[in-house]
Amino acid sequence: MAVFAGVITRRTNLPQQWRHSPPKLSAAFVGSAQPVFDSHQGCDDLDIPDQPPRAFRDDQNDVHLIASHYVVRAMVGPTMDTVKHDCRVIYRSPEDPDPSHFQHRNWLTSFYGVKGRGIAVLVHSEFEADKVPGMCATPNDTNSCWWNTVTFASSEDNGYTFHVPKPPRNLVASLPYPYAIGNRASAYGYESPTNILKVNDFYYALVNDWPYKAQQYGPCLIRTADVFDPGSWRAWNGSDFNGRFINPYEETNARAEDHVCPPVFSGAADSLVRHEPTGYFIATQYAPDNRFGPPGFYLSTSADLIHWSEAVLVAKTSELLAQEGAGNWYYAYFSLIDPASSDRNFSAITSMPYVYYVRFEKNDPPYTRVLFRRQIKIEFPNAPPR
Repeated sequence: MAVFAGVITRRTNLPQQWRHSPPKLSAAFVGSAQPVFDSHQGCDDLDIPDQPPRAFRDDQNDVHLIASHYVVRAMVGPTMDTVKHDCRVIYRSPEDPDPSHFQHRNWLTSFYGVKGRGIAVLVHSEFEADKVPGMCATPNDTNSCWWNTVTFASSEDNGYTFHVPKPPRNLVASLPYPYAIGNRASAYGYESPTNILKVNDFYYALVNDWPYKAQQYGPCLIRTADVFDPGSWRAWNGSDFNGRFINPYEETNARAEDHVCPPVFSGAADSLVRHEPTGYFIATQYAPDNRFGPPGFYLSTSADLIHWSEAVLVAKTSELLAQEGAGNWYYAYFSLIDPASSDRNFSAITSMPYVYYVRFEKNDPPYTRVLFRRQIKIEFPNAPPR
């Protein structure tokens, strides 16, 4: 692998046009849906899958599968195929009412284990101001009282408990604007980071955002040389990785436009993995609207994490619903995870991974959910020899 002009090239023998041209992908489901966890068998009402599923192997080689809520539990077992739900709470959000502490409600989202160092986590952090007296000016529109940041947590006991540094050392990424009680632009901030990938000497992830002031909508690419240092992450700014996130409660006079990041593709990324046979990167997203075409599950691909293909439709929502039983269903949180992955953090896949996703019951959306998985076949028909 090589790095040039801040761009990752997976294979040094690629001709220049292949380095920047997004690869072509085709994909299709090849099996039926398999239930992994049903919230009706949960340990309490809050024991629900509420983020894209992630997995890692600990130092004892046990697999931990986590589809996080703000009260977090895991499924644990010797293999991905044999994980069992564990009622132990591995992290409980403090529900700190001070937005400058960035830890009201936290979803442990992106895990990366390093043998001998523990497990680093990128955290989806929500300040849900409608839950804090006097902090929501629009109680009839709680979306306008929803401010998101990306923060940090870590584990030193193989993922059985997680801890957060004392604020503000927990902050990874915030918009350069503090929470505004009178905001009327709907939800805003950085949110839902994807898997963390290690390429050469750096760790990479995509973070999503809501469009707000200087920040455009779409996933931004971030990287760090030390996954355990929350303040070290930098964003791709269109030419290099010099985009620096700031704490809007400390750097109050900064020029906001200098501390946001340009999206690398449209939409939102649920997961980010590397396809081992080709070295290409794949991002998943579920589009419930017509932004790309029919509502459904889509994949995007890249050879360098910067230049991405158009979203490729894998399955329409109508096709997924046609295979369900009676119910009023919808979907979210689609991730690619391969039980056969050779990577400790399941950031690499073969051509036959599984799509893990969550089905909701519209008549009881908070609590009636099932985490499914379904095998998929992925091909790059025009990939050059590796």
